[in-house]
Amino acid sequence: MSLYSFFGCLFLAYGPILSIFFLYIARNAQYVLLMVSSAFFCLIALLISSVIWYLAKKTQSTHAVTIAYSVAIQEIFRWGFFRILSRAETGLNLVSRNPNSPFNRPVFGFVSGFGYALMSCLVSYISLLVESLGPGVKMCQSCPGLSLFFVSAINTTIFSLLHMAWMMVAFEGFSSYKTKSGMLQITWVIFSHYGASYATLFNASDIHLGCVYSALIGVVILAISCAWIAYGLKSRNYINRHTN
Repeated sequence: MSLYSFFGCLFLAYGPILSIFFLYIARNAQYVLLMVSSAFFCLIALLISSVIWYLAKKTQSTHAVTIAYSVAIQEIFRWGFFRILSRAETGLNLVSRNPNSPFNRPVFGFVSGFGYALMSCLVSYISLLVESLGPGVKMCQSCPGLSLFFVSAINTTIFSLLHMAWMMVAFEGFSSYKTKSGMLQITWVIFSHYGASYATLFNASDIHLGCVYSALIGVVILAISCAWIAYGLKSRNYINRHTN
């Protein structure tokens, strides 16, 4: 039964992100390089968070504190990656399939978000996934009828999609940070990242069906982010049609 659980959680956690890779990103060498670069930035952010966690022994068991500085470091590196990418954006546009397309920046944001999503989800869930091979089963505290492996797999899927959405929204915000909408987008990414991360604390709480609330909060944040992205793409399409 543990083997069935392992593969079930494996495909649930990484199925969507692997599908996106093989169906879209793997076909373009430029996207693969951009994905690897973004994943490297995320890895550095996670490494710094791990070092802080190791040194701050008094707060190692306080997950709220760990989330506070981990999210902050990830967002700082998200901004740093955008700064580097913006310097190379002209060259990236030249070698892209559509050099003059107004949608290149959202595509770059999506691929960069994929790299962030891939690395963060691998680091956060892979050890727990291996534990699902047995011999025991860990049950979720807030949802005793579900295993922790299954609940964490759902959260991994949600966060993988969230990171891609956050990166696209953040890229738009960083590129127009002097405007009200740009600052609003940056603020949304930061606070929604904190909200989704702190919502995962419901899984280990005594709140009845806390794991359901955690997942719902993540889905709502994802829906709002996707609506924001759709509005931005629609606006770009409108501007493109009226300038050509």
